Amino acid sequence: MISSIHIEGFRRFEHFEMGSLGRVNLLVGANNSGKTSLLEALHLLTSRAAPMALWQGLWRRGERVVESMRQVEREYPEVDAAHLFCGHDLHLGSALTLSAVKQTPQRNLTIEVEELTEKQRELIHIRGESVPKLGLRLKGSPTPITTLVPLTTSGTFSINTLEMPRRTRRQRQLDKASRVQYITTDAMNGDDLVRTWNVIALTPEEDLVLNALACLDPGIERIAAQAGTRYWGQSPSRSGFIVKHKRFANPVPIGSMGDGIWRIFSLAIAVTQCRGGVLLVDEIDTGLHYSAMSDMWKLIIGAAYKFDVQVFATTHSSDCLTSLVSNDAVHAVHNDPANRSSVPAISVQRIEGDSDHAVPYTKEEIEIATRHDVEMR
Repeated sequence: MISSIHIEGFRRFEHFEMGSLGRVNLLVGANNSGKTSLLEALHLLTSRAAPMALWQGLWRRGERVVESMRQVEREYPEVDAAHLFCGHDLHLGSALTLSAVKQTPQRNLTIEVEELTEKQRELIHIRGESVPKLGLRLKGSPTPITTLVPLTTSGTFSINTLEMPRRTRRQRQLDKASRVQYITTDAMNGDDLVRTWNVIALTPEEDLVLNALACLDPGIERIAAQAGTRYWGQSPSRSGFIVKHKRFANPVPIGSMGDGIWRIFSLAIAVTQCRGGVLLVDEIDTGLHYSAMSDMWKLIIGAAYKFDVQVFATTHSSDCLTSLVSNDAVHAVHNDPANRSSVPAISVQRIEGDSDHAVPYTKEEIEIATRHDVEMR
């Protein structure tokens, strides 16, 4: 369990601290206050800077470089490493540090721009580019999966330089050990969910997913995965699954069931794969009607304790906050002797763009705010 996190030089955070963390942590704050950046920092740290975590953080935000048709023709355009650092500035010596303190084992990660040695340069070749002089050096505890990322003269790198094909098998093994899942506002795509579903199919975890969907639509009776979710070179989205519904004679694609069903489906599957780890969810209430949020939190809180998962989620919704702090699942946890510990069941933290620390709300403050409809965002 992470009790507090310290950030230096990452994205918008020159210095930042967040403490008083709980089992389920809800981050609130205005737009562009740094909530998503905080999730990305946690993703890098808990995944040991996994190549896909490093790559996707930049790719999702559109921090790409397409300067010529030569780059357009490449399978993977380059991403700009400067955006990892505070001030969007990359130069020799640029550095960022992430650390989870008050945790056993301790976690820390440093990424620094350094000059490559002659020996390192001899081993590196980037197609169409001169031999790079700078690179990202990654170090920390546990040892990062990727320890060196060569940069082009423009300060960019391609996914190919992360040696993805050779690292894939090793990374999957490490992913199982780190047990971290990051769900963006777009939820998980069909291919990722199918791969995960194949792991939990015909296990008790499958029942948890089905029960979660039934909370939103009691007519759903069964779920089945389908192969081949990628067509005509297009990225997969809400594909790969069909459901048996009481109202329909034939199975229907789960994508036909609406945003809320897909969101709950993604959350339920993801939390089963984080046993002993961390679940990160950006705008957790995306696609959910306020009346469904209580069931969503019941699922998250129950699964967090069942699978020993620590949850970090963001929201802009006061309904999402109210449904969390007033949820029956929270009271059940507090009243269950088996769950009593020094770690609070929930923690609500306000992130402010001009502050170097998060503001944790006490249980009494949260209850007063929700009772009197006081704005906490």
